[in-house]
Amino acid sequence: MSKNTDRELGHGAEADGIEEYDNPLPDWWVGLFFVTILWGVIYGINWHFVAQTSQAKLYEEELADAKVQWPDLERKAAFDDAPETLALGAETFTSTCVACHGADMRGGIGPNLVDSEWIHGGSFEAISTTITEGVAAKGMPTWGPILGPKKVAALASYILSKNTGEAPAPAADAAVASADGGVPGGTPADAPTDDGAAAAGGDDVGQQVFTTNCVACHNADMTGGVGPNLVDAEWIHGGDLASITATITNGVPAKGMVTWKGILTDAQIDAVARYVYGKSHPDAAE
Repeated sequence: MSKNTDRELGHGAEADGIEEYDNPLPDWWVGLFFVTILWGVIYGINWHFVAQTSQAKLYEEELADAKVQWPDLERKAAFDDAPETLALGAETFTSTCVACHGADMRGGIGPNLVDSEWIHGGSFEAISTTITEGVAAKGMPTWGPILGPKKVAALASYILSKNTGEAPAPAADAAVASADGGVPGGTPADAPTDDGAAAAGGDDVGQQVFTTNCVACHNADMTGGVGPNLVDAEWIHGGDLASITATITNGVPAKGMVTWKGILTDAQIDAVARYVYGKSHPDAAE
């Protein structure tokens, strides 16, 4: 059977004299095309029904291979008292936790970490969760994204290694301790508790409240540390007296700022707010 070849389609007049031929495809090309179709059908049958392969199965095989190559990826964090781990935990505690829990871990703004009472659980897992997720309502920041899993695990191990399980200090003992400067995170022993007494105390009351409760995060010179600078020109939540008072009263749990209402009296909050305002606005009218 002959094939009509070199037949012009007659489009030359429309394409500047360029002619187009309507030649049949070569037999070898047509044959190869049908072979690829047949190969695709056979390959699909083998992929899905014979070899029972799928993207999900390949993914699972890759995961299994990864577990063999990198077993640490599946290893759950646990208490580790290796010297290098405890050293990392100590370094992390010093740079991150001392301001609120004290260098001896007996608490201040934050709770005691070496007694037998655990508010959110004293197991390695519970401590790691508390560090990772924080306790916004109590002013405990979310440290997980900041520290990362390795430092969180080292910090939890360090805290557990230092916990002696001593009996919590009775409330009476805490009151006696305040004679040397007040209970950290609490009410100074000789601070006035009514509005008239606070007004009479003036800056002295505000300074005493600040020294007892705020220095750990803002430093004695108010230039900041864990908390922001209080004597520069930048105020995150407003620098007028009303805004400062509101920030102290309500706290900023998302940033680790304790809600002081309920810890300090209204008079003490007013006194420390005026003290901070006075130090940050030295030219303000009295």
